[in-house]
Amino acid sequence: MDYQYDVVNYDKNIPATIMHLYLSSDTRKTELQWHREPELVYVIEGTSECSRNGESKIVDEGDFILFNSEDVHLVRPVSGTSCRLLCVNFSFEYIRMFCKSIDSVFFDIGENSEVYRQIAAILGDIARTGSEDDYTSLLQISYINKIYYLLLSRCMCFRRSAGSLSVPRRDFSYAKTAIAYINENYKREIPLDEISSVVNLSPSYFSKYFKNVTQVSFSEYLANLRLENAINDMLTHNSTVSTAALENGFANVKSFITQCKKIYHCTPAQYKKRIAGRA
Repeated sequence: MDYQYDVVNYDKNIPATIMHLYLSSDTRKTELQWHREPELVYVIEGTSECSRNGESKIVDEGDFILFNSEDVHLVRPVSGTSCRLLCVNFSFEYIRMFCKSIDSVFFDIGENSEVYRQIAAILGDIARTGSEDDYTSLLQISYINKIYYLLLSRCMCFRRSAGSLSVPRRDFSYAKTAIAYINENYKREIPLDEISSVVNLSPSYFSKYFKNVTQVSFSEYLANLRLENAINDMLTHNSTVSTAALENGFANVKSFITQCKKIYHCTPAQYKKRIAGRA
């Protein structure tokens, strides 16, 4: 069974997708994602908690993180805070005009290197560029091209055969299939036997494998995903506690309340009231 991952659409005038995001930890972001295009995420304001191929990293204001092609990743604010982000998704087709072998390439940026500081400064320039006039895109194009130049000339590495080098360091192929299946079916019961059979692994091996590569157990990931969506339904659709629980895969209201207390240290109703009080 095949699953779709994120598809990135490009502005025909800009050789990358540039997005400004505001994220709040009012709802817990759980769903891992991946896509073909590399991505740079720059923290304009606040602090971001990032997961990349199972490894967590805190990215402070003015810093950035690079996700290479197919990296399984997650970006969210540090608990109890909010952050503003700039996300730049590369265009393989544009880069291919200058680097025919782009499909076999990944980028390695040393965090204390001069090129890291140069790219961070350029991302800061992009973040400060508004839409003052009809020619702003010219500035954005120049900034993106500077980043591409630095990455291709200073940070480019070639993926070797599986026998000589493993890139990325962890095998996420089974996890990607499992995550896509979970994200598609979380509203109903998903037994361990079922999800392990989807990826053709034994239940015991799958459990160890999934936690090893994602740093969270299958049951935790499923419960957190249900919680995230149930809370979102209460906040955005004014769903009742019971409706939100049952429509998002919880066996009963009690299990929803238990998971909410575990993550947010209060009941769903108390959490909704708390968030409403901040508005």
